[in-house]
Amino acid sequence: MSEEYTPIAVRRYSVEGQPEREIVLKIGQPFQVSPAGVDWACPVVLEGLGDGHSKCVYGIDGVQVIQLAIQYARIQLEASGLPLLWMSEEPGDLGLPRAIESTVGLWFQRELEKIVENEQRRMHEVVIELGKVRERRRGSTGA
Repeated sequence: MSEEYTPIAVRRYSVEGQPEREIVLKIGQPFQVSPAGVDWACPVVLEGLGDGHSKCVYGIDGVQVIQLAIQYARIQLEASGLPLLWMSEEPGDLGLPRAIESTVGLWFQRELEKIVENEQRRMHEVVIELGKVRERRRGSTGA
């Protein structure tokens, strides 16, 4: 990968238990690599993980290549095995959600999305119910 790129997004992670260590994710500006416009590249740089964590990811258009760059970064950060922190106190929460896609077809992708949405709704209801239980307990103890 060329050392010259324009970062369009930067995210900094700390490492639990190593306050002096920082991992920096940089996603570069996508650019065309063919005159027909059917191939695009997007630089991804992960500083602080050692050598070999800079790569150009390729895709069909500028949007797809950004999506693929984010997926690549997530995979690399998870593979590091480091307890990374970003915005929360929960190690491993990278703020880079996994994409739901299927090569089987759009119908299957939609089914997977419905399953995820149903589980999210179910978990939301569980969290609300737990909150109500906690409130009732607080009320009964006078705290």
